[in-house]
Amino acid sequence: MKFVYLPSFQYFLLIVPTCLILIGCTFIVGYLMFHAPKYLFWCGIGYILPSSALGIQSLMTNEQMTLTAPWIGILYLCGTWALTHGIRLKVKAKSCFLASLLLVLCGICLLGYLSYIDQKFWLRMLTINFVITCLLAMVVPGVYSYFKQVSLLGKIFCFSYFFLTIYNAIRFLVILFYLQDIDATNLSFSNWWMLMLAVNIILSIWFAIIIVATTVKEQFTLLNHERYQDPLTKLYNRRGFFEKTGTLIKKYQITHLYIVMCDIDHFKKINDTWGHAIGDKILCEIGHILKDSVREEDLIARFGGEEFVIMVKCSNYASTIKLVNRIRDKIEKQSFTENCIDVTVSFGIAEIQSQTQLMEALELADQRLYAAKNNGRNQVCFH
Repeated sequence: MKFVYLPSFQYFLLIVPTCLILIGCTFIVGYLMFHAPKYLFWCGIGYILPSSALGIQSLMTNEQMTLTAPWIGILYLCGTWALTHGIRLKVKAKSCFLASLLLVLCGICLLGYLSYIDQKFWLRMLTINFVITCLLAMVVPGVYSYFKQVSLLGKIFCFSYFFLTIYNAIRFLVILFYLQDIDATNLSFSNWWMLMLAVNIILSIWFAIIIVATTVKEQFTLLNHERYQDPLTKLYNRRGFFEKTGTLIKKYQITHLYIVMCDIDHFKKINDTWGHAIGDKILCEIGHILKDSVREEDLIARFGGEEFVIMVKCSNYASTIKLVNRIRDKIEKQSFTENCIDVTVSFGIAEIQSQTQLMEALELADQRLYAAKNNGRNQVCFH
């Protein structure tokens, strides 16, 4: 296709789509090179395709835009679909793949009709903006659900998406009611086009900043989570346990807090007999039993190997012993893995007397744990 000569001012308009394309490329590079979340890839596509269409349109005459309208429309609509798909992945919303695909295909077919059969520039603009608004609106319920369970930064992201959707709806209404007689030949020089470019660049850059900010926060949260989590059982590891104990001790002010150390009996024999894969499954199942047996605010960690530790709040020593015996009895009566392996666990209990005596309580509970093992295993030692 041959482009006609255009004033240098019109080439200045390419700054906006170029900036947006660079933002999209940054998202894709982040996904490919730094193993960032997959939604960044789709958001990058969602920036590149419509921005490319915007740049191409800025250099075209009305006749050229008429001839290429369906192809330009494909870039706009597929780009919006990619962006909304990325947002769905981010907020873990229900997929509307078939509905959104059908909407895009209908929009492209209508653009073809309005370009090659019944040439109506205003209706082409209306069609593109209507489909874009619908695609954005289809994700709003998922974003709203996400809004109710995230922190302040996540809520800002949701508000930004809501505003983006509202802006596109307003743009559709403006085209519907006020731009029916727009002069298509001078569209690229019109105040409407300039205003649209200005709002697009502001919203797009702001939304990109919010996406990057929430992604960075998510990655830091994930790294911290992995730092404090045992990769096998998904319980806290030793580092995570000591990181969280200060908060729990401060919350309960050393009132009836107990350390429970537990160790799987004859675990080496289980590994030697059944293999480490079965041993790992047993560790995970034991972890689930421990987690299900205490309150959510109690602290459970895998200290290493087959040893677990629980920090639990109980009204007194007797209730702690009763709780631990209930856990011990539950483990003893359960058959583990598909091989129906019988497993028993020994326990040692110690009370935390003060914040500075956490290590002493851990050592005392550990001593009582090994006293339970020396006395025959599958029992609770508390003195």
